[in-house]
This record gives sequence, C-alpha cells and structure tokens, in this order.
Amino acid sequence: MEMSDNSRKFGTNTRMLGSTEQNWCKAVASGTGITVLALQASKSVNITQLKSALQEIQNNHPILNSMLYKNTSTGSTSFIINPPIPNLHLNIITLPTTTQLLHNLMSHGSNASLSPLHLIVEHELNINEWSGQATRSCTTGGLYLWFANLYALPDEKWILVIRLHTVVCDRTTAVSLLKELREVMGGGEGGGYKEEGNMGLEELIPVGKAKKTMWEHGKDMVAYSVNSFRLKNLKFKDVKGPLHSEVVRLKMNMQETQMLLAGCKSRGIKLCGVLAAATLIAVYSSKRRPNNHRKKYGVVFLNDCRSYLQPPLSQHHAGMFFFS
Repeated sequence: MEMSDNSRKFGTNTRMLGSTEQNWCKAVASGTGITVLALQASKSVNITQLKSALQEIQNNHPILNSMLYKNTSTGSTSFIINPPIPNLHLNIITLPTTTQLLHNLMSHGSNASLSPLHLIVEHELNINEWSGQATRSCTTGGLYLWFANLYALPDEKWILVIRLHTVVCDRTTAVSLLKELREVMGGGEGGGYKEEGNMGLEELIPVGKAKKTMWEHGKDMVAYSVNSFRLKNLKFKDVKGPLHSEVVRLKMNMQETQMLLAGCKSRGIKLCGVLAAATLIAVYSSKRRPNNHRKKYGVVFLNDCRSYLQPPLSQHHAGMFFFS
C-alpha cells in the first residue's frame, strides 16, 4: 500500500556521505547495519491513521525521507534528501500469510519457544534491501532507506515493523521514532529539524577535537593493538556462506535495574562493564553446548556523540551519530 504524495515541507537536495556513513553502507551489504523497530498492538489498527502518522514522521525528518545514490563515474555515494516521490510504503501482511510465516519460523531449532514478536523481528532483520544485489538500483534511481510492514495476528492484533538502513537511524533515533509514532497516533504533532541530513558526524566535531597530538595518537595505537587481541581469536567457520542474524534479550524490571545501578555505584564498576557481562551471559545461556563446550564472543559498544558535537544535537535529531 503506497503512501499518498503529500506536499513536502522542505526542498530536495543532495549531500555526500561522511566517513561514518560510508562505513555503515559498506557493512550493510553483508547484513550488519539494519535497524528494526517493532510495535505490537493488542487491538485493531486504523490503517488510514497509521499511514498518515508515518507520512507525518517522514515529513518531519528530512534525513528519513532520503535515498542513497551512487555516481558511477566518480564512485561517490550521496543522499538525495526529500526526493519528489515518497519513499515509504506500508505493506499489509494478511493473517493467513503471517500464520504461515510464523509456522515456518517456529519449525527451525528452538524457535518454537519464541514469541511472534521476537520471530518477526528476527525475520525482518534478515531481509536485506541493501545487499550487493541492490547496487544497480543505487546507481540508477537510488535506494530507499526505510520500509514498513504491518503483520496481522489472531484476535485482531497487529505487529508494526519499520526496517531502516542504519546510516539514517542509530539507536537514539530508533527510540525517538517509536515515541514520536505514539504521539502522532494520539493526535500530537511529533517533531523534527529541517536541517537534518545537511551534515555528517565528522563535520560537527568541535574545532580542535579531531586533531590529536603525537602522544594521543600513540596512546590510540596502543589501545587499538590491545583491543585487537580481544577479538582476533573469534573463529568464523563459514565466512562466505549465507549469514543470519538473531536477537538475544535480557529483560529487567525497574527494581532490578535500580539494584544494578546501586551495585555499580557501590563497587565502582562502570555500567558498560556490567552490560557487557550481561550480554555475554545472555548469549551463553541461549547457546548452551554439551559437555561445557566453550565458544568465544565479542562485545562492541556504540556511544551516542550528539551531546559532544558543535552544535550539540537533540535526541530527536535523526541520523547516525554513534561511534564505537
């Protein structure tokens, strides 16, 4: 179901991708760099209202209403921001189709114990609209950067999934979009910035921060060398075969979260260290091996840089502003 071509708030323009954005474009071809947002509704959904809400969010955030275009002569990749044709389609997945999909997904391994929401999120993570096969579209008319699917469930329940290219949606943007969607569906106006997409992360680094002294570069080289030892022993049995993404969750209630924060403070432990440990425990618990067979894992953290940029950006400023 295609969105109506409502009037655009801002004019069309183009911008070259920054270094961080280019790296995400390279990663997404192999499956890393896909953001999936999911909401489960316990009652029937007003399709017309939902379409209008998604259209308003798209209008509010120019960077989300953009396409990727690759110049074949120069090899450079650019954003086409606010293209004249809307780039968001709401696809309705009927109940029979959803039922058959869930049946197929539950037949694999231990998936039978997972919820429909979990299964559909994993399914969407493995739909790659930006794989190497899509290169031709990127060089001709450009690639769309987000898609919306509405899955019908029994008892008039629905699951809305929005799948985005991470180059325009980091985790902060994802959380903000979910909140904004609820606000717009409730009659609110949402929010956005018409300057979104005009500059990449590197262009917003404060003057002097990007340039490092020889001593600082030396410390970085040592840090890179030490960190490389942590991940170099990770063995991948098949690096050329098809890849598949899975989701591991560790859920805590408010009381457990408060106890965790208090424990970190009393012991002088950084929260990131506890989160890394929790991640490893969750992965290990979901992948138990016979005879205590061990596997090696790596944990990578992404930090939101919005507050450190010049000018500082709001959490509602959509885009990719995370550094590892």
